[in-house]
Order: sequence, then C-alpha cells, then structure tokens
Amino acid sequence: MADKGDLILQKLNSNQTLVLGVLSGAIEVTLLQPILYCKNAAQQNLKLTLNPKILYRGLSVSVLNMGVATGLQFPITGFVTKLFTGGQVRKLSSSELLMSSFSGGFLSGAIGGPLELILIQQQRFGGSIVGVPAQLAKNYGLSIFGRGMFLCSMREGLFCAGYLGLTPILTRYLKDKYGTKEYYAKMYASMIAGLICAPLSHPFDTIKTGMQGDVQKTKYGGMIETYRTMLGEGGIPRFFKGLFFRTLRMMMGIYIINDCKLRLAPLLYSV
Repeated sequence: MADKGDLILQKLNSNQTLVLGVLSGAIEVTLLQPILYCKNAAQQNLKLTLNPKILYRGLSVSVLNMGVATGLQFPITGFVTKLFTGGQVRKLSSSELLMSSFSGGFLSGAIGGPLELILIQQQRFGGSIVGVPAQLAKNYGLSIFGRGMFLCSMREGLFCAGYLGLTPILTRYLKDKYGTKEYYAKMYASMIAGLICAPLSHPFDTIKTGMQGDVQKTKYGGMIETYRTMLGEGGIPRFFKGLFFRTLRMMMGIYIINDCKLRLAPLLYSV
C-alpha cells in the first residue's frame, strides 16, 4: 500500500504544488531563521549572536528564497515523478523517489543561488531587499548573481532528496517493518534523513557561502580556488564548519516541510 505522502504530488497539478511548496517553505524558514543565520556565520568565521535583530536580518529574503525554492521543487519533482509513472497514481520505488526529488532540488538552484547571494550579503552588511541587489548589480554586474549557483543546485538537490525522497522512504520502512505509528515514523525518518543529507550537502554549502560572502574575491575566487583556499585554512574539517546548525535545521526543516505538505494539501485541495 502506498503511503499518503507518496501520492500527494501525483494528485496535484503544477499550480497546486507550486502554492503548496511556497507555503511550506515560507513556514519552515520563518520558524528556523535563527539557525540559518548561525550556520552562515559559522561558515564565514563570523561571531555568533543572540540578538534577534541580527538573527532575523534578511528574513524577507529568506522567506522569498525558501518559498520560491520549495515552490519550484514541489512541481518539478511532481513533473519528473509523472515521467516515471506515465501519469498513473501509484506507489513509487525508492530510486524513483530519490531521482525525482533530487532533480526538483537541483533545478531550483538556478533561482535559489542568486537569492542566497542577496541574503548572505544582507546578513553581513545590512541593507534592504531592494537596495542590496541593486548595489551588487551596480558594483559587479549581473553576472555576480551566478556566483555559487552550481553549488547551490547540488546542495538543494541533496536537501530535496532528503525531504521529498528519503523521508517518505524511511517513513514507509518504519511503518511496514516495525509497525511504527505515523507520527513517530515521520519524526524518526526526518531526523535520520537530516543526519544523512546534512553531511553530504554541507561541503557544497560551505564553499557556496564563502564565495557569496566575499563578492569582492579578496579571499575566495572561483569554485576551485575557494576549495583550495579553504582546504589550506583548516583541511577537510574546514568544509564542515556550521554542520551542527545545518544538521539541526535539516532535521527540523525536513519534518516541518513534510508535515506542512500533508496538512495543507487536504485544507487547500481535495486530496
């Protein structure tokens, strides 16, 4: 028997999955913005703070970024899923879930990369959601918004594979193999998915964050140059700075997004 969560994206059209993804992402990032700030600060060797004004700096860009990212990831994943199923609503194999969800995340990086560049610059130096991108374009040209985009796509692919792929797979396994109740199965699956996907995706995120925090390229140049510089700064452990905050956010975020998907879909649509 197919799990309810496996079927939702198959039953909704692209506009419905877009709305569902935007709402789910906006809720997640609003709740977890302080953890995101701490992760970005740790990766850039910046001082941590408990000041709410700083922790929530850039929230509007975060909401826009996560809303757009999940808003794209849901329909893209749904589209790729329908390519696998031929339009039939059926239980997906584990490989189909992982491949479709990774594709949805990877392609969303084209939008998420530029938005995260604005977010990181805003978190570091302040400024408005309009003023920061205008200043970046003026100083560095439009090409600056492609800085770190591929790395963002890789990270988002792995993140999306975690919450739209691995979590449903693990939830199904826990329920079928051990008879775990739905609520606990989703909670355990979210934690395990976060613990797996966070370390896999974190090096991509660390290099991306370093590049986007240093648009002047005074320390970090291109992707390969940044990798070599960071390796020289602290070896392999340098790429895992901020991993605690990223893992914490992924475990909580994966659960929140999946729960929003399951709770909002019946409220918004007849599924």
